[in-house]
Amino acid sequence: MRVTRLININNKQEEIELKARRYRIYVLGGIFVNLGEFSISFKHKETNEITECQKAFWPVQTYAFGKKAKRIFIVDIPKEGQFEVIFNNPETLKVNKSNLIISRTLKIPF
Repeated sequence: MRVTRLININNKQEEIELKARRYRIYVLGGIFVNLGEFSISFKHKETNEITECQKAFWPVQTYAFGKKAKRIFIVDIPKEGQFEVIFNNPETLKVNKSNLIISRTLKIPF
């Protein structure tokens, strides 16, 4: 897995420069991910064109930066440039370190 950049969903006005290609977006910190109403979109700074991310068809589990990670979105950027990252409903995103139901129920730390 090649990591381009880490972005914190709690940061407002996050900007990133992207080339025209497909990107995979992972969430760090856990394997069990419930997106709820959470979504990500990218707004091109010059054209104001908004590109929406799509849910990953194969939510691959891996490790990045020494933490558990799971692919949650894929986005095709049609034109390179500077983009504003827009996080919609980040409060509905739930991440747990384990797929075990008992750990989600009892909130057992790993």
